[in-house]
Order: sequence, then structure tokens, then C-alpha cells
Amino acid sequence: MSEHKPLVYVITDGSGRGGTSRTSSTTALLRHLGIRQGETFGAMSDAEIYAAMLMQNLSPFLKLVDELAASFLKHQIDCVAGEASEGFNPTHDVCRALINAAVFLAQRMTGTEIANFEFLLTEWEQQLPEPQHDERCLHWTLDDQLLSEKIAAAEQYVELQDEVRRAIGQHGEKYFRSECLRRVVNPAPRYDASKKPFYETWGEQQVSRGAYQSVIRLKEHVLPLVDAIFRHAEQANLNPLAAVDLG
Repeated sequence: MSEHKPLVYVITDGSGRGGTSRTSSTTALLRHLGIRQGETFGAMSDAEIYAAMLMQNLSPFLKLVDELAASFLKHQIDCVAGEASEGFNPTHDVCRALINAAVFLAQRMTGTEIANFEFLLTEWEQQLPEPQHDERCLHWTLDDQLLSEKIAAAEQYVELQDEVRRAIGQHGEKYFRSECLRRVVNPAPRYDASKKPFYETWGEQQVSRGAYQSVIRLKEHVLPLVDAIFRHAEQANLNPLAAVDLG
């Protein structure tokens, strides 16, 4: 972000169960780095996106695909990077589907390729093996100054302080010196439906404690949404995109 000053889109407000939006902290970080916000910024609360998943309400997701694709065209975006699907948080996995669909739809509009990359957010928290790197990856190794700035920025993000401290406590600051963007080869994501994702196990624990009422399931909730989102990108009438209100 420091090097390339990307236009930044944010799907949810990061409010979680507490209901307090994190967009002000994100805005402060972007302002500090001299980075612009995209038209889509904190479009849904976490509660709203979870409810839409449980109710299989497609409308807000398809609207986001159209808005993102129209914005990519408006700003002549040629490269997009966003979170990977890791089975840790259903919102992250659905956001990856939204990114892929918006990129695919924008490419349909112009016939021009948009480079599409993903980055991992939770491999440290899930204590997963070191990811495999290959020719699809772009790597940055931060010097001491940039690493120091990165850690300082993370520590100043108030709502994530506990996560930041836990991550550094588990792996040390040097773990976050290397950054990797992996090119997305297949825009229609594939999931191993035979394995229970982390978020299902977590959701079951929260329901048993009385903290949640329902569990978001991969097969029941996430996969049907992901399939519908990508079908929309494949089949959408291209003309209405020009009428999307981007402010």
C-alpha cells in the first residue's frame, strides 16, 4: 500500500458482534498513507452480511458485484488484490467471490484482462503450514524502516490491537517482513465441501455458549451464495452497469 497507493474498497464495516464500526480507523490509516477510498467503503455491517448469508438474500451481494465492476471501469483498474478464501471467516470467503465476480464482469465489459491477486490474512491465527510459493506469487521483503512502519500502523489500529499483539507474540515481528500476492488462476472458487471450515466449528461453539443463534454453514449458506454470485457475473446484462450510481 505504501509503495503503490492503491484505491481501497472495503465491503463491511468490521463491526463484529459489538456493533462498533472500524471504518474510521481504516480511513485514518489510508489518510496517513495518502491513499484514496473507493466508492464501496463499509457498505454493510457484519450483522447485515451474516443475516444476508443466513437468509440467502442475494440482492446486496449482486449489487456489490455491479458496483465494484463499474468502479473498476470508471477508474481504469488493471490490477486488483484482496483477501483469499481461507475457511476462517465466511465474510472473507464471500468477499473473495465478490472480487472474482467483479473482476470477471469488468473484463466482460472491456475485453481487457485485469490482474487478480489474493493475500492470506489468517494463516498465522490458524497455525497453518507455511504456504507454498510458486510462479504465481509476487513477493516483497520489507526493509527495517518499512517493517517498523507496518508494525506501528497495526498497533495504532485500536480495534485490532489484541489481534496484533497476539500475532506478534506468536510469531515475532520478523514474520511480517515478507508479503506475498498470489495470482488467482480460477475465478470460480472451488471448495472442499468434505472438510468443515474453521468458522463452522467456531460458530457451533458460540451457539452452545448462547452467543449466536445460528451457525453459518459452508454447504448450506456459503456455497450457494458463491455459485449465485459468479453466475451473475457470467450472465449479467452488461448495459445496466453504466447506470450504477457511483457518487
